[in-house]
Amino acid sequence: MNAKALLWIPVFYLLLLSGCRQSSHDSQMGVGSQFLTPRMAAEWEPAIGVIIAWPLAIPHKLVIELAKDSKLFTMVNDEAAIQDAEKWYAQWGIDPERVQFIIAPQGVDYWWLRDWGPHAVFDGGVMKLADGQYPNSTPYSGMDCDDELGFFFTEKDEETGAEIVVPTTLEDIAPYHIGKAMDFEMVELPFVFTGGNVLTDGRGTAFSTCIMVNENEYMGLERSEYFHKTETLLGIDDYHIISNFEMRGIQHVDCYMKMLDEERLFVTRPPEDHELYPIYENILENELSNLKNGFGRPYEILRLDTDRYEDEKLAAYANSLILNQTVYVPLFSIPQDSIALQQWRDAMPGYTIKGFEFVLEEEPALSDPVREKYSGKIGWSYGDALHCRTRAMWDPDMLYISADRIPRRDAKSDTYHIQVQIVDYSHQGLIENELKLHWRIHGEDTWTETILQKTAETDVYTSSIPGVHTGQTIEFYISAASHSGRQEMMPRVAPLGFYSFMEVK
Repeated sequence: MNAKALLWIPVFYLLLLSGCRQSSHDSQMGVGSQFLTPRMAAEWEPAIGVIIAWPLAIPHKLVIELAKDSKLFTMVNDEAAIQDAEKWYAQWGIDPERVQFIIAPQGVDYWWLRDWGPHAVFDGGVMKLADGQYPNSTPYSGMDCDDELGFFFTEKDEETGAEIVVPTTLEDIAPYHIGKAMDFEMVELPFVFTGGNVLTDGRGTAFSTCIMVNENEYMGLERSEYFHKTETLLGIDDYHIISNFEMRGIQHVDCYMKMLDEERLFVTRPPEDHELYPIYENILENELSNLKNGFGRPYEILRLDTDRYEDEKLAAYANSLILNQTVYVPLFSIPQDSIALQQWRDAMPGYTIKGFEFVLEEEPALSDPVREKYSGKIGWSYGDALHCRTRAMWDPDMLYISADRIPRRDAKSDTYHIQVQIVDYSHQGLIENELKLHWRIHGEDTWTETILQKTAETDVYTSSIPGVHTGQTIEFYISAASHSGRQEMMPRVAPLGFYSFMEVK
């Protein structure tokens, strides 16, 4: 089938999916008290560290950098594995004070922490770990949303000779070992919620490809019930199910695009002569471009250009990890790597962007299954890269901030009103005179500061910016502090990164 013939496919799937998308989202600033309704954390929110697995399935230079930037929670099979990891960590100069080992039996998918790992959900003002079902090795399918599922690991039944799926029992229970080791309450999710196929904005919006619905229907859960349960247990009331994008694969959304924040999507763009180009573009044009973010506006869509590696495979630059103020990007030893890194820098000003090649023959501490699985030169895969093999551990006492970057204009004056949601999950209390709006006109060096005032809406604060001349651009950011000692900015890298809008009146 040629590229032009493929142009109709995502449009057709969009029609099929019209009954798969749940949307009851309130586009106003407040989304209800975050102490009363569940809220699934977004990737860019404050984290205390990152979870990885040992033996490694990631390059050791990435491990070194992760340990420099945050705490390294290392999943191991037993005490012998701890000793092995400690030997290598010492050789690599990793501070043992920045490492915590978590013992859990390992199965065939042990290094795919993104898929079976726990999700952070704040409920009743407390962070809990939500554990989705993970009964089988990661399913895959064709582009049809109702396509028959295949599974990575199968074996023949000794009696009947039939092909059966190898259960992933050990991975399914691994999140409970994490919860026990870190003293978090667990929430059992009665549905499949494969982590690599979930992107969320922390305000009740989520994205998955339609294989997620297919997986749950395979397990006997109707799509309407799936949407009901994700809203009830995770607070997802605006769930966007988009088309599958691979000819045949696991269809995980984190290899197609990235949510950079509540309002921006970073969408992969293949070379125009690649067979997947029209498929990627039609999902963007006919699905993503029609959606609205949590503030009621169309998403700002940025493009992340990719290219081929190892024949027709596409480098998965979207499969990157945002952790606090750093973005960790997989590199594929091709010229496109440098372009992808620059596009990440342009998209995330103020963030530190770090790229990591994964040349298998240069790695000293990989497991044998990993070496067998990735038999080529590169240890990253087009459908399984850096994001898939890491998992943040969020800060249970975080200072959460969400700001509407396009302020409302007062109809009676030229004043702009900035609305901000601030939640102190430490329960120690906010420091009122440290809740600030910082703003300036583009080109100025000095920021003007004003104190945010509490509104009648729970957790919502506001301040104002006076009108400026037509064509001038206003830049702003938010800062806050709590009595727990936490201080946060939004954007989190402010003032190096900030929001901006133009006076058009």
